[in-house]
Amino acid sequence: MKKLILPFILVIFLYSCQQTELQFSCDPVIDAYVTENSEELAQLTIYETTVYELPLQRAIFASWSAEKKRSAWLEKFRYVLENEPLTEAEANHVQALVEHLVPGYFEETVIQQEWEARHTFAEKWIKYASTELGWANNYIGFMVYRLYTSPSQLEAETFGLADLDSYTATNTEYSCECNTSDDYCQYANCRYSGCSSSATGCGFLGMASCNGSCS
Repeated sequence: MKKLILPFILVIFLYSCQQTELQFSCDPVIDAYVTENSEELAQLTIYETTVYELPLQRAIFASWSAEKKRSAWLEKFRYVLENEPLTEAEANHVQALVEHLVPGYFEETVIQQEWEARHTFAEKWIKYASTELGWANNYIGFMVYRLYTSPSQLEAETFGLADLDSYTATNTEYSCECNTSDDYCQYANCRYSGCSSSATGCGFLGMASCNGSCS
């Protein structure tokens, strides 16, 4: 798996995102790569997936089956509950996410049918985390907008994206790394970038498509 993916990391950002809607990523190279290797990528654990740059992470997640996506989030939350120094109230708040992730949660038709209810749940969950638990935005971002199992991974992403932004500013036309209506961008806003992928992978628990860039 490492031999298959690592060489690809060196070239995925050399290509611009097309305005046409693609399946797993707005970057045509990432989209083609994930499409061609979807069976092998379906075997990755969240620990293996989160070592890659965020755009590839998003695309890999988007290519997974609905149950694989659910299992990945449940695995992340189990790890968090066992390893993060949470108070009882904080642990209960994370447990609420576990209970929220019912079977079939990531089925496209179910997402469409329950979108408003889920959006309401997300708003209330985030508000409680912020006002009652005192969680900072970056910790909330780590918890529900990334599959990372440690906040330090999100901190590392900050530096990586800063370097990437300086590169893509002159080498790509479009970038899709967030959802404009519901997502987390560190020290920035998610703005529409002119393209999107049809699969989910951005937003709260990765329920939304990716249609914007953090800027």
